[in-house]
Amino acid sequence: MSESLNNKSFQPAGLSGEQPIDAVDFQAPGNDQQRVRFRFTAFHALLLVLSLLCLSFILFITLAKSIQVVAVTPNLNKPSDYLLQPAELNINTALKLPLGNRVMVLPGEHAVTLNAQGYQAVEQTVNVTSERHQQFEIVMTRLPGNLNIIVPDGVVATISIDGQQVGDTSELVSGIQAGRRELTVDADLYRPFTQSLIIEGKGQTQEVVATLQPAWAEYAFDSTPSDADISIDGVVKGRTPATIKVEEGTRSLQISAEKFKPFVQELSVVAQQTVSVPAIELVPADGVIEFNSEPIGAAIMLNDEFKGITPLSIAVKPNQAHAVKLYKAGYRLQQTTLQLQPAEIQVEQVKLAADLINVKISVSPADATLYIDGVNRGRGSQTVALNSLPHAVSVRKPGYVTQNNDIVPTRASQQVLSFNLLTEEEHYWAQIPPTYTNRLGHKMKLFRQLGKVKLGSSRKEDGRRANEVVYQAELTKPFYVALHETTNKQFRNFKATHNAGNYKGKSLDANKSPALNVTWQQAAQYCNWLSEQEGLDPFYQTVSGYVSGVNPNANGYRLLTEVEWSWLARNTNDGLLTYPWGNSKTVPKGKKVANLADQKASSIITFTLDGYDDGYKGPAPVGRFPANHRGVFDLDGNAAEWVNDWYSAKGSSELGGSGIAKDPLGPDNGEFHVVRGASWARGHLPQLRLAYRDYGAKGAHDIGFRVARYAGLNKSKTVVKN
Repeated sequence: MSESLNNKSFQPAGLSGEQPIDAVDFQAPGNDQQRVRFRFTAFHALLLVLSLLCLSFILFITLAKSIQVVAVTPNLNKPSDYLLQPAELNINTALKLPLGNRVMVLPGEHAVTLNAQGYQAVEQTVNVTSERHQQFEIVMTRLPGNLNIIVPDGVVATISIDGQQVGDTSELVSGIQAGRRELTVDADLYRPFTQSLIIEGKGQTQEVVATLQPAWAEYAFDSTPSDADISIDGVVKGRTPATIKVEEGTRSLQISAEKFKPFVQELSVVAQQTVSVPAIELVPADGVIEFNSEPIGAAIMLNDEFKGITPLSIAVKPNQAHAVKLYKAGYRLQQTTLQLQPAEIQVEQVKLAADLINVKISVSPADATLYIDGVNRGRGSQTVALNSLPHAVSVRKPGYVTQNNDIVPTRASQQVLSFNLLTEEEHYWAQIPPTYTNRLGHKMKLFRQLGKVKLGSSRKEDGRRANEVVYQAELTKPFYVALHETTNKQFRNFKATHNAGNYKGKSLDANKSPALNVTWQQAAQYCNWLSEQEGLDPFYQTVSGYVSGVNPNANGYRLLTEVEWSWLARNTNDGLLTYPWGNSKTVPKGKKVANLADQKASSIITFTLDGYDDGYKGPAPVGRFPANHRGVFDLDGNAAEWVNDWYSAKGSSELGGSGIAKDPLGPDNGEFHVVRGASWARGHLPQLRLAYRDYGAKGAHDIGFRVARYAGLNKSKTVVKN
C-alpha cells in the first residue's frame, strides 16, 4: 500500500486543477495549543459532585440497615399485653432514608424521640447492629388521669385509691396513674363505697357517682346539769340536750361538764334506729390534794387508809371532811382535816418537825471521842438529842479498840448507851473465853497467869531418880488444857477401830475410861485431827503421816509440855507438892485423892499402896476424883500421860542457855517421849511422887493423854524440828 501512496499524488477533495502545494515553515506545538485541547469548567465540577454523590449514595445503600421503630402501650384491661400506639417518630441522625414505615440508617447508636397525644414523650437510644432488617419496640406511658366523685349534697367524703388516701370530694382528684384501680369513698355516718374501675389516663377526667348508704342512728341525750359536752369517740358532737347522729358500731360516749365527773358509757349503735337515752345525772368531780413535805418521803394516811408517800396527789370526794396524817420516821406526826369543793385543787406543803429524844451516852476513858453518824460530837460522856431514826454511834481513842453501836431512840424507855473501851490487849483477851467445851466434849480451861516453874527434885528426896535434874523454866504463853484425859469414846471418833484391850482379865475399853494403849504418834495425830474439826492451825507437822515437827505459833490442839504438866500438877503458890495428896508419905486416912494401885488391884498389880482403897480395880471413868489445886482432874492418877517433849535425862534444863528457858517444848530430838504422872497400875511410893519422870515409845496399859492448846488467833507458821 505504501508503494501505492508513494506512486500517487495526494489531492485533497474539493480541490480542482493541478495547483501546486506550497511549503510552509515548521512550528513545534506549544502551551497555547494544550489549553485549547482541555479546560475544567463548572460543568466538569458539577459532573464530579454528581459522581461523588452517586458514589456516596451507592456506599450508604450498601452499608445502611433497614429499621422499624414501633410505639406500644400496655393494655389497660390486661397489663401483660401491649397494643400498638401511633406516634410521631424522629430519628436524630443526618444519614437516614425513610422507606415507607421503615428507615435506612447506618449501624450504631441513634437517639429516637416518640411523641403522641396523651402520652409522655420518650427519648431513647437504639443500637443498630449489622443485621439487614431490624425492629425496635418502645413503650409509651399514658399521662395520669383525673377523677370527679359525685356524692350527695352537703357530704364531704375522703377518697382512697388502692388503699391510699388521695383527697376528698370537695375537689377534683388528679394525677391518678392509668390502669385498673380500687376506689374507696368514705364519709362520716355512711358506709364506705368501693368500686373497681379503669383509669384511662391521658389527662382525661372521669366521673364516678358514689352511692353512699346511711350508717347512723339518731340518739337523744340529756343530762343534769344540762349544757354538758357530748363526745363520741373523743370528738365533741354537741351539748345536752341534743339529738345527734351516731355512726353504727361500738362507740364510746362521754358526757362531761365542768366540776363534774365525766359519764362514760359504751354504745352499740344499729343504723336507722332512733334511741332516746335516759337523762344522765352527773356526779360532782373529786377535789385533788397535792401533798409535798420537807423532807420528802412522808407516809400519808387519809381517813386512816395508807395512800402513799410524798410528793403525792390524791383525789378526794368533795364537800366532805377528810382526816389527814403525815408521818416519817424520825419526825413528829402531822395531823389536819381538809374539805374541798368539786374539782378544787389544793396544795399542802408540810414541814415536818424532827422528833428529838435525849440519849445519855457514857464514855470511858473520859477523853475518848464520840462520833454519831460519822460526825465528831466531842470527848467524854454527854447527853445528845437524836431523832427517832437509826443512828450509828462510835467511840474512839488511839491505842484502844473502837466500839460501835446502833441505836433507834424511843420514848418508851430511858435511852442510855455505855461504852467502855478496851486496850488492844484487853480486847484480844475478851474474845477468848476462860472455859469452853469443844465438839468432842473436851472441857477446856484457860490459864493466863503463869510464871516461873520449878522442875526436878532434891537429892535428899526419898525415891529420887537421876533424871530428876533440878532447874527452872518460865511459862509466858497462855494455854488451854482439857480438864479430863481423852476417853476411849472420844478417841474412837478419830480411830474407829481403837480398842484399849484388857490387863490380866480387867477390861480397859470402857467408853468413859481414859484411852490407853495409844502411842505418842497416835496421840499427836489425834490432836491434829481435832484441830481440823475446830478450824484451828495444826500444831504438829507431818510427813507421810508421821509427826516430824511442830509449829510453835499454831493455836491447834497438842499435848501438854513437860513444864506445863509440872506447873499444873506440882507447883503451887506456897512451893512444890511431893505427892498428889501433899508432902506426907501416907495418904490421909479415908481420903480418895486419885485412882492409884490400891488394895482392890492387888490381884493383878505387884506393888499397891498399903491401906488405900479408891474403889476401882482398874481405870476409872474420867473425872471421878477431886480436881487438883488447878482445877484439873486425874492429872496425878487414873492414867499416866504422854507429854509433848522428847525424853532427855536432863529434861529442858539446857534449853535456856545461861538464862531461864521460856515456854520450852523439850529437846529437838530423841528416841523416846516423856511420860508424867501416876496411874491406876502404880502403887510404888517413889513412882507416885509428882517429880517422877518416865519415858516410852509404844502405848501401854496405863498410859493415856490429854489435849491442850495455846490460846490465841491464828498466826504465821514456823516449823521447828522435834
